[in-house]
Amino acid sequence: MAQRILIADDHVIFRKALRQLLEGVNHWEVIEAQDGQEAIRLSVEMRPDVVVLDLAMPSKDGFTAAREISTLIPATPILMCTMHTSPQLEVEAQKFGIRKVLSKSDSSLVVPAILHLLNPQHAADHDSESEPIPLPVLAADPVPAAIEPATPADAGSPDSPPEVPKNVA
Repeated sequence: MAQRILIADDHVIFRKALRQLLEGVNHWEVIEAQDGQEAIRLSVEMRPDVVVLDLAMPSKDGFTAAREISTLIPATPILMCTMHTSPQLEVEAQKFGIRKVLSKSDSSLVVPAILHLLNPQHAADHDSESEPIPLPVLAADPVPAAIEPATPADAGSPDSPPEVPKNVA
C-alpha cells in the first residue's frame, strides 16, 4: 500500500504543486486539506504517514491543528512548511508536536524531509540520487484572524508573521 501524505495549505497553487511533486517522486497517496480544521478531520479519517501543515490557515492555524493531530494520532510525524520562519517559531513548533519546520522558499527540501520522517535510515540514500525540485514561491500570505492578537492595538500589518504563543505547553 502506498504511503499517505496529508498536505494542509490554504494556497491552492502551492498545495497542488506540492501534491504533483510528491505523487511524481515516490507515488505517494496525497490527501489535500484547505485549512487546519479539515487537516484534523482528514488525519483522523485517513491516518496519513506524514502531515505537512502551513502555519497561517483559516479555521485553525497550523499550531492548533498540529496540537490536535499529535494528541489524536501521536505517532504521525508533522512537518510545517510556511512563509513565516524564525528560530523562535521552530522552538515553539516542537511544543505543538511538529518535528520539522521548513520555509516555503526552501521547498526543494520538502521531499528529503518527508523521506527522513518516513524512514530516517534510507533518507540519505534518496538525497544523493535526485535533484531538488523547486515549488512555486508565493507571496507571504496574510495572517488569518484565528492567530492574530486579540486586540486591534496589538495587531501587526497583514504581511507580518503571526505572533508565536508564549509559554504554551
